[in-house]
Amino acid sequence: MDVGERWAMYDGLRGQVPHWHPVGVVVEAEGPVVRRHYGTHGTAEHTPLAPGTDTAALVRRQQEAFAERGEPVEWKVYAHDSPDLGPALTAAGFTPGWERSVLLAAPLPGERPAATAEPRSGVHDLYRVRDQAERTWEVAVASPGPHATPYAEMIADGASDEGDVLIEVLLEHGLAVAVAWACADEGPFALVGGLTDDDGDFVKACTDRWRVQGLLGQPLLAEAEGPLRESLRKAGFTEVTTVRSYHWRPPSTPESTRPAQFLDWLHDDGPLWDRFYADFDFKPSTTHRPAITEPVPSAVWHLHAHHRPVQDVPGRVDAIVRHGLLAATEPGEFVYWLDWQHDGYRYDPRRTDAPGRPPRPGLGTYPDGDYHLHLTDDLRLGTFGHPWEQTLTVWGPTLLAAVETELTELLGEPVRRRT
Repeated sequence: MDVGERWAMYDGLRGQVPHWHPVGVVVEAEGPVVRRHYGTHGTAEHTPLAPGTDTAALVRRQQEAFAERGEPVEWKVYAHDSPDLGPALTAAGFTPGWERSVLLAAPLPGERPAATAEPRSGVHDLYRVRDQAERTWEVAVASPGPHATPYAEMIADGASDEGDVLIEVLLEHGLAVAVAWACADEGPFALVGGLTDDDGDFVKACTDRWRVQGLLGQPLLAEAEGPLRESLRKAGFTEVTTVRSYHWRPPSTPESTRPAQFLDWLHDDGPLWDRFYADFDFKPSTTHRPAITEPVPSAVWHLHAHHRPVQDVPGRVDAIVRHGLLAATEPGEFVYWLDWQHDGYRYDPRRTDAPGRPPRPGLGTYPDGDYHLHLTDDLRLGTFGHPWEQTLTVWGPTLLAAVETELTELLGEPVRRRT
């Protein structure tokens, strides 16, 4: 399948519900339109509109859906889309925004180009230069773009089970001075999220690396304007169309945070684990029991000690803890779900697991072979599931008060308690 055929496939898929979407995002389809609700903002995409489509009514229904959630929306319109769509959006109060070229590049066979093609001091995978992670974040989020996907949004999205996020860093005298990022999923293209420097050598070095790595064998898709567009063309990209954004903001104030999201290892996951290790004297081991110094107050239940046959103990335990966290946390407070040696998440218990809201992320409370934790950022309350001891520790006075009676009824009396 050549690049043109891939683009035709993508064009037909724009308004279809994806197999994967970021944590905390609600995806809804209505006719030819797919809405993505991030809690803080939204996007609308569409397949080619059929002749005779009532475009004004279609636009109005999308506005109503975003207004109900208080989300500003961005709607992309491609040059070859229905000529009625842009005027209908403008008539409904949408404001025309940026216009960019859409460019594609096929995968490159063979080895990555020689180091002489790399600019200045060289481009490196971020995960090989982790000491530059904080500096990389600062450089990336300070860059105004234009970016198809802002760096902070890409980090919040995380990666699909089938895909990946790639971050390239340009080091100069040992310090990160430019960043490029891209992501791949099960779609027909890997997407170039952004580059903070439009220098031709830097652009070519990054995109060549991605093209040779194959990113699931996908061509690269990029949106760009100005000097970055020219650098991409010189790096082997072909322009296939143009795209313009249209923006609309409802009168209500949008939420400032997503209802749930993937934890960034730099700013969230790593530091939170570090504090848990230190404050709870955590000693992960198949034989060390208990694995933590249990705080005061806390209670520990044996997960296999229930005194009567009960079906779906993991589901019952999870439901009890879920309702307890809802009662014990403050409005707007996030709960963090951690899975030892795996990805973690944070979520707002009041903005998840409700009609029209995203599901709560994570695998639940019951340990499935690794330690599972629910906890607040200040560590004042939470749960700790020990997979080898087969115990559940609950700490914090408000959370204990909310769950103790039901957990004891389900699992029997606690095997340990600190008061």
